[in-house]
Amino acid sequence: MKIVRFLILILSLTSLNLYAQDIESDSTEVKKGAIEELKYIKQPGFANASSKIFSSDRRYSISGFGEINYVNYHGGPKNTSSGELELYYTNLYRFGTYFGYRFTDKFILMSELQMEFMHDGFNKGEFDYGLEFSFDYLFNPYFNVRVGNYPLGLGFVNVNEEPIAFYTVNRPEVERVLIPTQWLELGVNFYGNIIEDLEYHAGVTKGMDAMAFRTGTWVRDGRTNPFHDDIGGWAVNGKLQYGHEDHVLLALAGYYGDASMNNTLSFEGKQGQKLESNLGMFTAVGAYTQGPWSFFGMFMKGWLSGTEDLYKENIQRDGSDINQSSYVLGAETMGYYGEVRYDLFDLFKMNTEKKLPLFVRYEVVNTHQKVDDYFVKNDIDFVGNNLEVISVGLNFRPKKNWTFKADYQFRNNRYESAGETPNQFEMGVGFIY
Repeated sequence: MKIVRFLILILSLTSLNLYAQDIESDSTEVKKGAIEELKYIKQPGFANASSKIFSSDRRYSISGFGEINYVNYHGGPKNTSSGELELYYTNLYRFGTYFGYRFTDKFILMSELQMEFMHDGFNKGEFDYGLEFSFDYLFNPYFNVRVGNYPLGLGFVNVNEEPIAFYTVNRPEVERVLIPTQWLELGVNFYGNIIEDLEYHAGVTKGMDAMAFRTGTWVRDGRTNPFHDDIGGWAVNGKLQYGHEDHVLLALAGYYGDASMNNTLSFEGKQGQKLESNLGMFTAVGAYTQGPWSFFGMFMKGWLSGTEDLYKENIQRDGSDINQSSYVLGAETMGYYGEVRYDLFDLFKMNTEKKLPLFVRYEVVNTHQKVDDYFVKNDIDFVGNNLEVISVGLNFRPKKNWTFKADYQFRNNRYESAGETPNQFEMGVGFIY
């Protein structure tokens, strides 16, 4: 299947050869000095800073974001069973740099190198990096094509990953655990505006690797590397969005794909058979802002087939009884959150671009809303995650591209066999440039 990856690369290079002959359109010229005003115009499917090249009056652009976070745990030992350090770190340093290049007014490259280091006190530390790249050909406002390794439009934060886009120090739990932010896939995306403010996306990408899915983080570890992993299956995704989060936003998105990754089963009774596992997701997002008040909400529902075979095959390959509970996956998952914000500076009638939003968020994450009958009939032990989080916090935003954050989270795992879940105090700073 590596041939398919090369075909995508050839498509990109062929497009470059064809469209380099285009004459740059006068309709996209930007007046000198206007770039400061335009740099926050978002391109469909990209965040604020990553969209800079699309409104820049230069042939290239360099932009990016950074965040530094601290987490302190109160009221009990933190849960490290997932093995996913992002879910229990104490310190995080994350920086992303975007490089954009305009071959013509219609043919544009956007790329990102993201690096992060996180650690759990003196116990464990991890360094990671990721590469995003895509070529866009802009036919017209109604139809455009994106080819490359790009973020899927599920939820909100997966596209809007920059720290100014969300108000808690950490990304919302629903969009870290159930939607594996940041989720990039290699593929092709068709997008545009049906009418003004009504945006659509329709894409085909490579699938995930279900053998890497785990109990605590569902499909998060199944994200694949576009440069190393074979294309073992295909997936389709789509999105329909109206408006913008600064005023009124309504968005629906979906994903369905093969997560088998050409894996062959080896446990007794199915030796040599091909793994069959499909993944589906649906998300809905809504936002409304009026004066100093803003309201935001998101809902996510997920489906995964083949969980019994995944459990048996992982145990067969593991060869140990120690980690059996790590392989019990939810056949259905569900999560949602709702958030209310109020800018306290409005109380003092301060005519300033500075913002001081106080916010409250209620959030639920259920990684095991439904499990396969096999696990119930055989009384297989595992600890599910039906987490309830109430977050209260404050942001100070001296400018649109800077934010200082603090919040306190009251956390409770409502799964009956779960132990005590510690609360969290978080502080952080974030920016884009």
